[in-house]
Amino acid sequence: MGSYIKKNGLLYSEDLHTVIGVDDTSNEFTGRIPFGAHRIDDDVFSDCPYESISLPDSVKELGNRVFENSKALEKVKLSAGLTSLPPYLFSGCSALTKVTMPNQVESFPEGLFKDCESLTEIPFRAGLKALSPSVFEGCSSLKSLVIPNTVTRIESRAAAGCTALESIVFPAGLQFIAPDAFEGCTSVHNIRLDGESNQFYVGEDGSLYEVGDGDRLVVKAYDVQSQSVSFFKENVDEVSAGLAEDADDEIEEDDTFSAEIGASEEETMAVEAGAEVEAETVTPPEPVFDTKNEEEGESQIMEDSAVDSMLADIMGEEKERNTLSEDVAVSAQETEILSETMSVMADSTQGSDVAITNDELEKLFAKNEEDELATHNADNPDVLDSKAQILTDSVGLSLIIDCEPSGPMPEENELYVIAEKLARGEDGKDSFSSKLVACSKTLARIHDYKKIIMLYGLPIDNDEFAQFFKHFISKKNVILACEAESPSKLSDYGRKICEFSRISLKNEDLSEQRNTAAIKTDSLIKLVIRDKYE
Repeated sequence: MGSYIKKNGLLYSEDLHTVIGVDDTSNEFTGRIPFGAHRIDDDVFSDCPYESISLPDSVKELGNRVFENSKALEKVKLSAGLTSLPPYLFSGCSALTKVTMPNQVESFPEGLFKDCESLTEIPFRAGLKALSPSVFEGCSSLKSLVIPNTVTRIESRAAAGCTALESIVFPAGLQFIAPDAFEGCTSVHNIRLDGESNQFYVGEDGSLYEVGDGDRLVVKAYDVQSQSVSFFKENVDEVSAGLAEDADDEIEEDDTFSAEIGASEEETMAVEAGAEVEAETVTPPEPVFDTKNEEEGESQIMEDSAVDSMLADIMGEEKERNTLSEDVAVSAQETEILSETMSVMADSTQGSDVAITNDELEKLFAKNEEDELATHNADNPDVLDSKAQILTDSVGLSLIIDCEPSGPMPEENELYVIAEKLARGEDGKDSFSSKLVACSKTLARIHDYKKIIMLYGLPIDNDEFAQFFKHFISKKNVILACEAESPSKLSDYGRKICEFSRISLKNEDLSEQRNTAAIKTDSLIKLVIRDKYE
């Protein structure tokens, strides 16, 4: 094995970047790898006794068969930093029920979930082009399969031996299905094509056939008459639409943002004085903030909002995230270290290449961080969470506004407002514009948030900070305020904030923002607004 370092119940390479094994002389490792590792070596957790394993978002690479034949393993959170997965990663994990999959993975390699006998759902990702050989073979608890409409090939034994599989939706663009792709799937009774196909069709007996000489039987349907097809009639359009949206990353060039901030001085004063707004009486507004259309002294902030449109939401995964997908816990000691580092970043100009030193990283990612954080806010709920405190310590300017919710607070009850620019006040000092503050307070009242956290000058060009920020902010209510009047004119900084925050810039999602901001819902606010800084 060569030289190694024992830490956190694991064995690391000398630079602490690679996890090369589990320290079997220690019982410190609980299944959660601390942030900092860049690679997990071959077979590190194969045939392991752990029920859950969580990889930090710092991990960029996995070795071969990392989890293979881990019979006790039930839940895995993969790093959001992964862009590819090795073959047979979860092969033989017979107890596996939940995998939190990276959003950037566009291919499932051979045997990825082979013989995962307890897996009931497949965490598909947008952009998937093929179902590789044996990718779902032996997934005997899988009951339905909605294949993404980007898939054009289904290879040998891709879903063979899925004995509980009852319903399959095939994309209309399929070009090839291997003869043995669904061999042994003897419970299938509901087969549908999502659209018209020149290559395949569903026959009168409910089976799938390939057009050609003799029309080859591809997937046989069993006991069709006694079953109902309403499940797909009600759901496949929504799933397919979601897959198509995420597969299309083009930005609408001519589309304007959801809104412009144009609150009047009277409105701003009313907001600051605490004027009450009843969420029940708010009518969904027109999609533009402006003061030009005010009538007889009446003014109104036109709010917009966006639901998180990631594919994981469409598949129902985001609403039931298990504890493995919670933010990486940070101890008091680590918070102090990271805060100091972020303060250094904040003193530098935006976009600088300030980096955290190796010594700071060594201290930052120490073990036992979650124990100290667990009761951080137990006695004083008004105190900022340690990670929110890290953000406020790291930026060029921050402002915390305490709100007074009049109704039940949502689970995520803080609103993060990221301003790309500051406004010059009458005193000559730069600060957040009064219009942006007024707009934020109105949204906070409607949605019963307890705090507004306003940020300017995030050092997102620093890799370590960017990893932390992306992991933290993606699950929060976020507003980006900018001068750009359309997505095509958004700055690189603004685009990064949108990417990290999961703010969609597609036309249909911008339209959704316009329609939902003024109504209290359980959805996260993911919003871009235009602030003219006048």
